[in-house]
Amino acid sequence: MTKIRYRESDGAFDLDLPGGWQMDRDAEDGGLLISAEDGVGLLHVIAFDRDPEEETDPAEELYAFLEDQEIEIEEDEVDDFELEGGGAIALCEYLAEEEDEVAFWMVGVATAKGQLLFASYSCPSGEEEKESVIVRDILASIAFRTRS
Repeated sequence: MTKIRYRESDGAFDLDLPGGWQMDRDAEDGGLLISAEDGVGLLHVIAFDRDPEEETDPAEELYAFLEDQEIEIEEDEVDDFELEGGGAIALCEYLAEEEDEVAFWMVGVATAKGQLLFASYSCPSGEEEKESVIVRDILASIAFRTRS
């Protein structure tokens, strides 16, 4: 595992990148693009600046995003857990039809005081078993840090 440190005006966090995985900055949308060499999917992680005093529930932010996308999931389909550094993350998985294909999506929102991180992973449906556990591990390794 390689520890990746992200420190920009929009947020500060660390995450663990497994061997054989690579990271690039997303020049167009911001954040990080993470994928396995010869992998089947792409993980996009983007941080958003928040009021330093604001504490946000990651599940509420996740539900708001899903509602905007017109995606319906049940409460028991969302996994919530604590992160190192005082944060928490809410994750869900679903299938969505895109053009003539079905895609697997894993979407998560992580929050800590004054910080919010949005993560989305997608790959062709049926291929998710190859990387979904590793992607969950990457997201579970997020540790929010103080921006300096």
